[in-house]
Amino acid sequence: MGVGKLDLETIAASLSGLGQVRLRAGACIRNISPWVKCRRCQEACPVNGIDLESGQPVVKECQRCGLCAIACPAGALEDPERTHSFFLARGREIIASAGQVIFTCNRSRADKSGKDIITVPCLGAVAREVIVALAVRGRVIFHFLQEQCLACPWGEKGERIFLLSFDWAQKTLAAMGVPEERLVATAVPAAVTPGKLAGGKAPEAAAMGRREFFRSLIRGIKIPGTAPSSPPVGATALAGRRRAFILREAVREAEPEGGYPAGAVLSIPSLELAGPCYLCNVCSRLCPTGALVIEGEEKELKYTPASCNHCDLCLAVCPQHSLVRGKNVSLSMIAGVSSLTLASGKTYTCQGCGEIFHAGGAGVTMCLRCYLSRNLAPDDQQDRGGQGNEDTVLPPRLSP
Repeated sequence: MGVGKLDLETIAASLSGLGQVRLRAGACIRNISPWVKCRRCQEACPVNGIDLESGQPVVKECQRCGLCAIACPAGALEDPERTHSFFLARGREIIASAGQVIFTCNRSRADKSGKDIITVPCLGAVAREVIVALAVRGRVIFHFLQEQCLACPWGEKGERIFLLSFDWAQKTLAAMGVPEERLVATAVPAAVTPGKLAGGKAPEAAAMGRREFFRSLIRGIKIPGTAPSSPPVGATALAGRRRAFILREAVREAEPEGGYPAGAVLSIPSLELAGPCYLCNVCSRLCPTGALVIEGEEKELKYTPASCNHCDLCLAVCPQHSLVRGKNVSLSMIAGVSSLTLASGKTYTCQGCGEIFHAGGAGVTMCLRCYLSRNLAPDDQQDRGGQGNEDTVLPPRLSP
């Protein structure tokens, strides 16, 4: 098929969107269910460049700090040239040759010529799972100075996200038995004096090499007369599982010969059932990583913490809001990719309509239809028994 002449307008349209994070719309949990009200990417963006008015993220302005990619649990936002996999692979390559890797902000005055240095747009752009995985292999050092963050327009949010990731990684490594000297933060001279950027001037973007530049061109360009290629089958789910997979492999790699102690846990809450479960398959069908499944003839709802990306989509779509975050996950469950049985199907007789139904969990007294009718009916109907209109199709109940 022939390609038309590329005038300036066509070239400009072809290059639109380069130099910023990419959005995988299919991976965003807001696109999976209208009951999800996640705003993590918007809250993390230091330049207010993400708009959610349409119901899904729209990147209006991007300075490539990478903080939205850290905030998004589903992997819907990502800098194509600074992915979690890239930082992990590059860091491991450096550790293999130098024994350590140093992360430094691109605005730092620290010497960046060393072969053991990775320059990042913001220290907060390094995922906590990547930090743990690298520290299992060798020493990980962050050049960090608070004054430097104070002088940066990204600083307030970037510093907070970095410190949260760093603290979580320290606790996780301690639980795994990794020596504490494997992860350190050292002070370096500030790039600018505090207050110099008070006018709101954006920091310079991290330098992009020739290889990164041309890869961006190839990935972002749209050739007239050709249809855009579809992502590989399972690509969306893979993006959501990537950080969970990185953590799982790190936990396995550091596992002692006799296994982790019974009390060794990660600072990651598991899922628990706090109410009735009607095994309706909504949570398991919508789970983007397959961490929730319903198995067996008797129907059991099972949860695999090692596969969970903690997007909390399941909490939002459960009609009874019975799923809640509970105790921290044990390291042995992550290493063994073990599953928890959240609900086992049992036979009950509905106290509302007398029908026989299958359900699990605590406090099961009514079938799903009667349960929803009672909780969605007006107060006067509930006082009269709350059967409601039997012909009404009832949507999931929103949280208060």
